Amino acid sequence: LDHLKDVVDETGADEVIVLTAPHFVEEFFHRDWASRARHKVGVPVLKLFAHNE
Repeated sequence: LDHLKDVVDETGADEVIVLTAPHFVEEFFHRDWASRARHKVGVPVLKLFAHNE
């Protein structure tokens, strides 16, 4: 997450897109990677779920 914050700061990104596998329990408690990234980088994070279907 520190590297992501550095990239956001260096590029002046307005938002971050995260592609991740669904982790329903972690998401419910906002402990998933995207939720933690949102708090760390200070910009909106769009969370997209990958699937194999």
